[in-house]
Amino acid sequence: MSVSDLIKNAMDKDANGFESSFNNIMADKMTAAIGQKYDSMFGSPAEASEPVEAQAEVEVEVASDIETETE
Repeated sequence: MSVSDLIKNAMDKDANGFESSFNNIMADKMTAAIGQKYDSMFGSPAEASEPVEAQAEVEVEVASDIETETE
């Protein structure tokens, strides 16, 4: 949908067509704006595919704590 469709629907006094065109135009603009903001915050998808270092896992010994509490 384009702005010309929006104007045409307004001139034809087609409220449903106008609303549909408006919603489609705004959805496209919002999707583009959100995508740009996401890319500015987290980098573009090409940058996001860089390998991430694995975090070290921490082992927790729960059995010794349980035995101490039950004694």
